[in-house]
Amino acid sequence: MTDRGPYRYCAHLAIWMALVMLYIFPSLRVNWNSAFGMKWILIRYAVYGFINFHLFYLLVFAAMPLHRRKQHGKAVAAVSGLVIAFCLIKYGVGNIFPDEVLQKAVALIGLKKTYFTFFGYFRLCLQTGLAVTAVAYAYYIFLSWRSSDQKSRLLQKAATDAFRQYERMRFSSVLLLRKLRALETMLQDENKRDKEGVAAILQLSDLLRYMLYDKAAQQEKAPLEKELQYYTTYVQLHNQLFPQQTVQLHIEGDPQGLYIEPLLLQTATEKLLQEQNEAAPVTLRLQIAPDNLALSLPRQGSSQWQRIWAAWKGYQAMYRFKTPLYAEAV
Repeated sequence: MTDRGPYRYCAHLAIWMALVMLYIFPSLRVNWNSAFGMKWILIRYAVYGFINFHLFYLLVFAAMPLHRRKQHGKAVAAVSGLVIAFCLIKYGVGNIFPDEVLQKAVALIGLKKTYFTFFGYFRLCLQTGLAVTAVAYAYYIFLSWRSSDQKSRLLQKAATDAFRQYERMRFSSVLLLRKLRALETMLQDENKRDKEGVAAILQLSDLLRYMLYDKAAQQEKAPLEKELQYYTTYVQLHNQLFPQQTVQLHIEGDPQGLYIEPLLLQTATEKLLQEQNEAAPVTLRLQIAPDNLALSLPRQGSSQWQRIWAAWKGYQAMYRFKTPLYAEAV
């Protein structure tokens, strides 16, 4: 529910009057054929329910918010002034419909009608106003709690985003150290320094710039096409720095129009490669579905029959990483 604008007023009014009509419905059904009974019920409940709603609305959204600004004295004065003002309004409406409002009891035919005095009716209106004020304070406390709960959720989301950013920076640091060690070994070889070494430095700097400074990587969702572009750079860099453990990447599916949480593929691949017992060529299979992305390492059986049996049983993926994909950025 929005906090400002006519929608807030209309929504509260509709709910309030719906509750009033639900309360008086049994009486309306009984007095449906009585003009006096219908008029008496509608004025005393529907009209005065409408008046009480405006008292409730002004208390909740005009007077009581002064407490939030630490103006407690002004808030109490505003609440008291509104209650008294609406008592006077109710008495004024009662003078328009004295028989339905100010009459103490419906007089029998031939008997004199008796009416409330100003102070007598004011006392009744004051009691009703205090009851509305109690309801308004309860509702205001509920709105304040809900608002503080939303702020808590925002703080929690900010903390989660900060932790995610920390994890990305930590992974970038680990990746940087591992690649720098391998790069140092490459640069010591004069035959590889000028060509392969310079290319590896450029790829590493481009990859780290994306991890640390690119706007897409800082957001919660990044375009899958862009993520795959830098993921391919990561694989190429790994192949240059670790020729004894080259990675052959197979991508299946269309990445256009899809979004993913950034840097998950690099993290999963780095862990997968570090878990390999032997430094041997690796084949990675990346499958893009409409709602998820899966990274797997095909199982290498000791014989062709074992590989066929594993594929038939669905065990062809030795390691598998899955993450959801999104149709648009959030």
